Amino acid sequence: MRVQAASDQAASDPASPLGRYAVPGDDVVEVRLLGTPLELLVSAREHHDGLMREFRLLALAGPSAERPVPVRLVELTEILGCQYGAASARRDAEVDRALATGELTIDLVFQVPRAAAAAAQGLAELMDEADAFCAAEQLMTTARPALLTQVGNWYLEQFITQCAGGAAVAWDGPVVLDV
Repeated sequence: MRVQAASDQAASDPASPLGRYAVPGDDVVEVRLLGTPLELLVSAREHHDGLMREFRLLALAGPSAERPVPVRLVELTEILGCQYGAASARRDAEVDRALATGELTIDLVFQVPRAAAAAAQGLAELMDEADAFCAAEQLMTTARPALLTQVGNWYLEQFITQCAGGAAVAWDGPVVLDV
């Protein structure tokens, strides 16, 4: 059984991801994430939060002569640590309730500005770069496991595709992370 997490207040819901990058007057699009795997979503959320904490700390620490950092990592720190690292509301409560009832997947529905597609594309590219720095052991955070990268790419691709008028495509991969 799949839980449906669309709310009646979705049109004005501040929990819509990427919505904070709205352009005034931009039209709103419904984005449906069908069959979102709960365990993978939570694992991806935890990894993302840890990475964002590390980038926020790096941004707060600023440059240091004692620890030379690649220029692109400094740029990523500015972008991910400052712009994307800001706290934003998410659908954590809905996800946590579904997990508590033993569900494996959930359908999430968001109302986002059409401009969210560009933010999703940019975030996907930044996360790939961050993973490369993690894999090269230039950060304390480890790179995302392949399955979390896949689900993250699917998640962001749904925003990009549906904001452009495309149809929702359900997640069709594994629903648990085998480590």
